[in-house]
Amino acid sequence: MIYTTLDSDEKIITQCKRWESVPSIAVDFEGEYNLHIYGEHLCLIQIYDTEGFYIIDPRSSRVTKKGLEVFFTLPTEKIWFDIQGDAALIYKVYGLKINNVYDVRVPAKILGYNGNLLGLEKEYLGIEVNINKKKNQQANWLKRPIDVDLMEYALLDVKYLHQLKDVLSSIIAKEGLGKSVDEAMKRVMVVKEPTPGWKNICRWRDLKKCERVYVRNIYIARDKIARSFNVPASRVMDKHHVVSLALDPPKTRADLHKRLSGEPQRFQRLLEENIEKALERSRKEIEGGES
Repeated sequence: MIYTTLDSDEKIITQCKRWESVPSIAVDFEGEYNLHIYGEHLCLIQIYDTEGFYIIDPRSSRVTKKGLEVFFTLPTEKIWFDIQGDAALIYKVYGLKINNVYDVRVPAKILGYNGNLLGLEKEYLGIEVNINKKKNQQANWLKRPIDVDLMEYALLDVKYLHQLKDVLSSIIAKEGLGKSVDEAMKRVMVVKEPTPGWKNICRWRDLKKCERVYVRNIYIARDKIARSFNVPASRVMDKHHVVSLALDPPKTRADLHKRLSGEPQRFQRLLEENIEKALERSRKEIEGGES
């Protein structure tokens, strides 16, 4: 597919002024979620305005928060599929919120559909796209230049969103479900404060107070190492091992050394040093009655 690349704030702002005169644009993201490097990153924004495809490249040194904010606050309606994860990423990374969104997943769910975008296109548009979605989702979207096949995949995610909105909106109107859609649309656009990572690696509510202290401090110790090496935290130490160390804390340095012997050798020394401090910190917090 032919597309226009917006790789600077100037280009983004200029194009956004043009989009102010169109009723809607279709939008989707590609991101990095602790798969290839440390942390979460916005890698690509795909846009279709029914006349042409566009790419905003957040990895360009000439694209800053200023340009992205102009785009996200653009008054033109933005048609999306499943906005919640993307909205959470934008808020977490940039502290920005996306306005005026129509999430086609909302009416689809109200009509009883709970599948992915490809299935939705097949069911309501009769369009069947044969792509390996899982493989492409796990691709390294940080790399430049982006492979031609990957770019085709990314643009397909916005190609049919206008059509989907039209079809679903028509059915919703006939069924008299407009109010339900409006209320649900407001709910999906509520962006919550990010949950600390240590609360997501296990059944947090089932942990005892003291166990929570250990999980938090060991998680932070692992995270510090991952950030310094710019690698996903899972490569430093698996999350299940974080939990096992928290539920049954090593009593001695020798025991800790033994428990960490299976971890990657390049991280072992730092893991021992940092987790030993985390264990000691946890004991003091528990003794002091902190949670």
